[in-house]
Amino acid sequence: MFILAGGPFDPYEGLVDELGLRDSVIVRRNTAAVEEYLQAADAGLYTSEYESFGLSILETAFYGKPVIAFRVGGIPEVVGESSPLYPFGDVAAAAAALDALVESPNLTRELGEQSRDRVRKRFSADRVVPRYEALYRSIIAAR
Repeated sequence: MFILAGGPFDPYEGLVDELGLRDSVIVRRNTAAVEEYLQAADAGLYTSEYESFGLSILETAFYGKPVIAFRVGGIPEVVGESSPLYPFGDVAAAAAALDALVESPNLTRELGEQSRDRVRKRFSADRVVPRYEALYRSIIAAR
């Protein structure tokens, strides 16, 4: 398992040892350039309690990877119906979703394709840049 920790991982080191996973887990702490790792991923697991938009989730989906996340902040807007979302803290549901992906490469591929299709239709540069340009033009015209 490869873990990209958005911050310090020290509070979880003991758990890695307790579960006997030390030889099976690689942790990269404070990783900002997530996109460098996404092609190698099977899925993205996001456990944020608060998330304004979820850029990492968007990047994961652009690479055609399924997303497992909690239903908080702007995550539902990014994910939509392309992947199931879970109430914050429902670790059992998130773990079951990961198990389902491990057991079914077809499900993994299907959810990844759905995620990629959704974000390309809603968040690609072809779609978003003209909206920003229109907004900027309307602001300039109002002055």
